[in-house]
Amino acid sequence: MNRFRFFLRLLLDNAPSYLGGVVMLGLTLGMTLSIPRYLQEAVDLLSTPAEPGGPTFLGRITWIFVFAVAIIFTRTGSRLFFFIPGRRVEFDLKNRLLAHLSTLQRAYFQQNPTGTIISRINNDINGIRMTMGFGIMQFVGTIATLSLAPYFMYLTSPRLTLYCALPIVAAFAVLQLAMRRLRREQLVQMKALQDLSDFTVESYNGIDVLKTYRAYSWSEERFGGLSGEVRDSGIRLSNVRALFFPILSHLVNALKVMLMLVGGLMVIRSEMTMGAFMAFALYLTMMLPPLMGMTFMMFVLQRGFTALASLESVLNTDPGLPPVVPEAEEALPAVLRQGLRVEGLTYAYPDEPERPVLRDVSLEVRPGEIVGIFGPVGSGKTTLVNAINRYVNPPAGAIRLDGIDATELSLARLREAVVTVTQDAFLFSTSIRENIEFASATEGERPDLEQTVEAAALSADLSRFPEGLDTQVGEKGITLSGGQKQRIALARAMMKPCELLILDDPLSAVDHDTERFLIDRIYGFQHSRALLIVSHRVSVLERADRIVVLEAGRVAQMGSHAELTAAEGNYRTAWLLQTDRGEVPLAPGGEPARPA
Repeated sequence: MNRFRFFLRLLLDNAPSYLGGVVMLGLTLGMTLSIPRYLQEAVDLLSTPAEPGGPTFLGRITWIFVFAVAIIFTRTGSRLFFFIPGRRVEFDLKNRLLAHLSTLQRAYFQQNPTGTIISRINNDINGIRMTMGFGIMQFVGTIATLSLAPYFMYLTSPRLTLYCALPIVAAFAVLQLAMRRLRREQLVQMKALQDLSDFTVESYNGIDVLKTYRAYSWSEERFGGLSGEVRDSGIRLSNVRALFFPILSHLVNALKVMLMLVGGLMVIRSEMTMGAFMAFALYLTMMLPPLMGMTFMMFVLQRGFTALASLESVLNTDPGLPPVVPEAEEALPAVLRQGLRVEGLTYAYPDEPERPVLRDVSLEVRPGEIVGIFGPVGSGKTTLVNAINRYVNPPAGAIRLDGIDATELSLARLREAVVTVTQDAFLFSTSIRENIEFASATEGERPDLEQTVEAAALSADLSRFPEGLDTQVGEKGITLSGGQKQRIALARAMMKPCELLILDDPLSAVDHDTERFLIDRIYGFQHSRALLIVSHRVSVLERADRIVVLEAGRVAQMGSHAELTAAEGNYRTAWLLQTDRGEVPLAPGGEPARPA
C-alpha cells in the first residue's frame, strides 16, 4: 500500500500533464477507430451499382485522409504530455533523494555503501522515469485499444470476434506466469547491479592500495565475478522474455489464420461484406502492436514498481534527528555573544552503546577566543567535533550556542554559525577556483580570492600550475597532494564568514615550513569570531588561549600552553618529544610510542 500511495502521489503531482496526454491519446484512438468504419462504408459503396465513385464515396475517403493527418499531431502531443512528467519525476526524485540523504546520519552510510546509493540514483530512478513516462502511456494506450477495438470488432461480427478471443485469453493466462518470474529476476538483477557498483567505487577509492600490494588479479577476479552475476541475471531476464515473446507471435499468427479461415468463409457465404471484413481486419491489426509490446510494457512497469519500493526504502528512512524548535531558531542571534558551550557530554555510537567514546566532556569557546583540542589517537577528538557539528546526534542540552540547545536547531541554521574543516578534505571534480568559492555567499560578502589564496599558502603551488586557479583537480582532487587538498579546503572555509570555525587537524599533511606560515595566518584569521583547533601537533596549539587535553574520551587537563608544559601529563610529554626529537606519535593509551 505504501508503494501504491507513493506511485499515486507522483501521478497526482503531474495530473494536468497526464490529463492532457489522456485527452490527446483519446483523440488519436477515436480517429484511429473511425478509419475502419469509413473504409468499410467506402468499400461497400464500390460494390453499389448506383454511384461507386460519387460524392458519398469521396467524402469517406476525404475523412480517412483528414484523420490520418490529424493523428500525426495528436499522437505527437500525447507523447509530449506523457514523457514530460517522466522527466519531471526524475528531476524531482533526484533532488528529493539528495536532500534526504543529506539529513541521514553516518550510521546509514555505514550500512549502505556509496555504490548502492549510486545504483539507486541511476538505475532505480531511470526505471521510475520510464514507468512514469513511456510505461503509463503504453498502459493507457494498451488498455484503451484492447477494450475498444474488440468492442468495434463485436459490432462488426460477434461470431468472428468470439473465435479471435479464444487465443487471446489463453495468451493472457500464460503471461501472468511470466510476470511472476520476471519480478523475481528483476530483484536479483537490481541487487547484482548494486553489488557491482559498490565494488567499483571501493576499487576506485582504493586504487593506491591495489597498486601497492599488486592486487590487480584479485580485483579483476572479484570484478569479473560480480559482473558475471549481472550478466547471468540479464540473461535470465532475456530468457523469460524470449520464452514468452514467441507466444505472442504465435498468438498473432493464430489470429491471422482465424481471420482468414472464419472471416473468409463468412464473406464467401455472404454472411459478411467485403467492407466489413476489411474493417474487422483493421481492428484486429490495431490490437497486434499492444499485444506484441505487452511483454516489454509489463517489464517496464514491473521494473518501475520494483524501483519505487527500493527508492521508498531510502526516502522513508528516519534521519533520527530531533524536531526543530522554531522558538530556538528565532532566538539564536546572527552574532553570538556567549559562544559555544559543551557541558557534561557523554556519547556512545549506536552499534556499541555500552562503550562511550566521550565521557562527561565540558569546554567553552567564547567569541574572540582560540581554543585547542589535544589528545592521542582514539581519545575522542573527532567524535567531539562530529557531535558539535551534529554529524552524530549528541544528547539534548549537552551542546549549546548562546545558551540555546544545538539539537533544537535545524542543520542549516547550525551550519550558518559553525564551519568545519576536516583533515580528510573533500574536493569536487572541478577547478581549484570553483572548489574554493563553493562555500562563499553573495558577491558582496565574498572575501578577496587572491588574499584568501595567499593566506592558505597556495600561491607558490598555483604558480607551478599552467592554468593556475582554473586547474582541474580530478575526482576527489586525485591530481593534488594531501597537503594541497587540505590547504584548498582551508581556503574554502576562509571564504565563508562564520561565528565558529572548527579546524580538525587541518595541517596533518603539510610540511613544517608551510605549517609555520599557516599557523600565523590561522591565528590572525578574521573571518570567524572564534576558533576551535584540533591537532596532535603542539606547535599548532601553543598560541591558543586555552587547550583541552582529552584522554580516553575524558578531559584530562585544561589550561594554556605554558600551564600544560609546566605540569606532568600527555601534553608535556608530547611537547618534549616534538621539540627535542621530532614528532613522535602517541599510542592510543596516551603513552608515547617507543621504537621496538
